[in-house]
Amino acid sequence: MTDHTGRMPGFVLDHLHRSGWTAFRDVQERAFDVLFGTDHHLLIASGTSSGKTEAALIPVVSSLFSNPADGIGAMYVGPTKALIDDQFARMERMLRESRIPVNGWHGDVDANRKERLLAEPEGILQITPESLEGILDNHSEDVPRMFGSLRFVIVDEVHSFMASDRGLQLMCEIGRIRRACGCAPRMIGLSATLSDTAAAAEWLTSGAEGEAEVVASDDRRSCRVGIKHFRFPPEDPEGSRRREVSRYYSELFRLTDPYACIVFTNSRAGAERTARSLARVSEAKGSRNPVRVHHGSLSGSMRGTAEDDLRGGFPATVVATVTLELGVDIGGLDRVVQVGAPYTCSSLVQRMGRSGRRNGRQEMVMFCNDDEGEWRPGIDGVSLELARGIAETELYLGEGWTEPVSPDPLPFGLLFHQTLAALKGARRFMRFGDLCDEVLSLSPFSSVTREDYRLLLKHMINKRTLIQTEDLTLLIGPKAEPVAFGRDFSAVFEVRDETEIRAGGSTVGTVQGNPEPGATVALAGRVWLVTRCGDGWAEAVETDGEADARWRSDPPDIHTRVMSKVRDVLLSDDDYPYLDSSAREELAASRRAFRASGAGDVFVPTESGFDIYPWLGTVQFDTLRRMLGRVAGLRVSYAYSPLVIGVSTRLTVTEIRRALESIRADGDPVSLLDDRESLRLEKYDGFVPEALLADAFCARRIDTGFEL
Repeated sequence: MTDHTGRMPGFVLDHLHRSGWTAFRDVQERAFDVLFGTDHHLLIASGTSSGKTEAALIPVVSSLFSNPADGIGAMYVGPTKALIDDQFARMERMLRESRIPVNGWHGDVDANRKERLLAEPEGILQITPESLEGILDNHSEDVPRMFGSLRFVIVDEVHSFMASDRGLQLMCEIGRIRRACGCAPRMIGLSATLSDTAAAAEWLTSGAEGEAEVVASDDRRSCRVGIKHFRFPPEDPEGSRRREVSRYYSELFRLTDPYACIVFTNSRAGAERTARSLARVSEAKGSRNPVRVHHGSLSGSMRGTAEDDLRGGFPATVVATVTLELGVDIGGLDRVVQVGAPYTCSSLVQRMGRSGRRNGRQEMVMFCNDDEGEWRPGIDGVSLELARGIAETELYLGEGWTEPVSPDPLPFGLLFHQTLAALKGARRFMRFGDLCDEVLSLSPFSSVTREDYRLLLKHMINKRTLIQTEDLTLLIGPKAEPVAFGRDFSAVFEVRDETEIRAGGSTVGTVQGNPEPGATVALAGRVWLVTRCGDGWAEAVETDGEADARWRSDPPDIHTRVMSKVRDVLLSDDDYPYLDSSAREELAASRRAFRASGAGDVFVPTESGFDIYPWLGTVQFDTLRRMLGRVAGLRVSYAYSPLVIGVSTRLTVTEIRRALESIRADGDPVSLLDDRESLRLEKYDGFVPEALLADAFCARRIDTGFEL
């Protein structure tokens, strides 16, 4: 590796010295080799706290200092406002000494600052995809002057963008900037550990010219996982359930107090429940260490308080969801605890990576529990959650595998959105060929044919979202004007119908639905009594007692590789040293029950037919359910995704397999769709004709390439 310190300005070296840096990490050295030594694009894939931000920013700042841009020279795009505000904070002094302005642009940034940047664009722009869309749509005449000298685009948390319409929207926006300004910025992507870095690099550089390189690190050697198991019996007069629940939260308290910890849960409701219960134990034991909550429905000030507690270096426990998976700097942590097995290996990696800043070792303790008082689909006597926790740990730590991420190949809803965006710009009237050149040529639409686009535009004309003039030019129609010129147009994700909860003149957060006076809601680790309410808001006071968390959401898809590994764990005799004694006993009992059930053989005979345990991921499981529904002489009685499908039939296993192969060979995924089901998956899908929606749905949610 080359020593690149000679390419770094003095203020950069001074910053590194003040920060106590004595040497660069391997991933940084290799990134410098690419960014200082070549003109290639770069994807940096490594764990949290590995120095990715510095690896990207130091070369960018060095370049802009030695050769100032005439306008915005670099753009940093992050998935959240919190991450944008946080990422540059630890380098603030260095950037200030560079005299390279850093300008944020999002909903919390003062309008005067935005106006100044429009008037005199310069330096580094920090922005979200939604805010960038707003600039392109509402200030199109300023775009060439703002971005004409753009040399770098840094995309943080690439993995979080890739599988979403937000990521495709971002690629559209960058493509529009390239075209409008004639610039060719270098793409720099930052991501957590990925299994398929080549696919991520391809996504990052879609629509760009030039070579791309990947710098990746294997963080598994510094990872350590411990798994504990608890079983909550049904409520009984002897109080055995209460004792076990008490033991559970006492153990959680022991591991988190008096330390700086994040406790991750798989849902907002779980975070609220865990925080309240843990706070009670903390109070009973006389601890003064705070227990905070952090999730997307809390106000920014509430989330900020939780982050500040962790940054302060003092003992504090924050119970969080995915909102703290991303790279917000929360200082040195002593430990990360995961409540319940995560649904994906990717979450496991992200959450584990939040630890390790203090001692250099990533460490997570996972709490798996089975609640016999709650019904959930399962196999009698088998802890599927424990098996999934082991499976994910083995897949990542043992095999280095995480879920592959692939963009939506047919984003017709986004195509509708970008069509309106094009017509909102300087050219209000456009012909079909012009729209193809302007919109359809953007990289996210590479799999969309001109015929498909023509069908979409004809549908838009019929629905009055477009108007076609006598000379065959197109413009935004009356049915689309409220959409195109509405305040939420820039966001391609659905804005939820939520009620803002206010207390003492401050906003606590939001809940789904419309709670009425007298209702209680759980929020911020506390219970609130609603006293009065209005349109979209409710006043509340803190109260005692219990309340249900008011959020409903589907869990993320589970991958086939995870489900297959769950079966392997249950069928094997392997020992896992990271299990505590209770988890080890539970695994032994689960293995005995699993083998007795026959579920490992896929087809388990019942009185009316079979219980089918396919051990497929969510998408493949649902595809199998649809295929079984097309088999003559067979009726699907129930399906609990992604575990079991019950069928009533007199067919043999061989006959069922043969029928499934025939359906697979037919090759028409649209035939598997139910005429009555909604095919809308994204915000703007309601403006897309049914034929295209069916194709898009099949591309995302139908996968017949599995084996039973």
